[in-house]
Amino acid sequence: MARSAFHLPRLEPFPRWSFGQWDRKDPRAWLRRSIWKLAQSRGYDGPVTTSWYFGQRFNHHLLGDMSQCTYVDGRYEPNEMYAMSKLISPGMRVVDVGANAGVFTLIAARLVGATGTVDAFEPSTRDRERLLANVSLNGLSNVKVHAEALGRASGKAVLAVAGPDHPGHNTIGGFAYSADARAYELEVDVTSLDDFATAQNLTHLDLLKIDVEGSETAVLQGARETLRRFRPILVVEAYDPSLRQLGTSAAELLELLRAADYELKVFGPSGRPEPLVGDRLTGVNLLGTAR
Repeated sequence: MARSAFHLPRLEPFPRWSFGQWDRKDPRAWLRRSIWKLAQSRGYDGPVTTSWYFGQRFNHHLLGDMSQCTYVDGRYEPNEMYAMSKLISPGMRVVDVGANAGVFTLIAARLVGATGTVDAFEPSTRDRERLLANVSLNGLSNVKVHAEALGRASGKAVLAVAGPDHPGHNTIGGFAYSADARAYELEVDVTSLDDFATAQNLTHLDLLKIDVEGSETAVLQGARETLRRFRPILVVEAYDPSLRQLGTSAAELLELLRAADYELKVFGPSGRPEPLVGDRLTGVNLLGTAR
């Protein structure tokens, strides 16, 4: 029943989309919500495998809050996903930093095609296994999954892995949400994007997506040369409470990107990228294009 109840909506901008929302006017959404709540009450994680965008399939893990978006509503950050679907083309190289289970990795892999490559970084063992399962489920030979975290410089770090109810909140800093619980800690290897680009002999990088629960500034600091050389399109989370857990801020992140000569827009209430006025963030995700 869980699989047959699923509905995949059209991928399009969704004004005022927010995490955890769902269509209360749709009886099928009520059914999926009931299935999701029942799974949570009984400790059933699944996965439930359904259709996904661009003819793909996706494993929904029902104990996590992300599945309230992907399974109950059939959407996850649809505005960012829609924008990326228009920006990515065959042959591109995309780097997904903080890939988690692969929501964006899968779509990028389909869009870059056989002549392109997606490098997906996910240091959490639990979530990397889910990412690998989704990559395998879709037969994606153009995805390279990396166990390292990206940061300011190469070395080691301690990753706080969030509990199964919040799998998208793993962090090298402190948790920004009071509901988060630390499941365990994991020592992980860290590399900078600059070191990775050198080691891989990258000749181009076309789009860089970063969602790493507060480490975004550190990742960008370790990518200065890569940004200068390749001028990739950027999709970056800039959530100030998470950034402050690591001693930085959204204002510092914006300053860094402007110093790198990027034009910044924010995914705001309209559902489309809106010009960023000063440091006023009307959403948490940024779109950056090289000037």
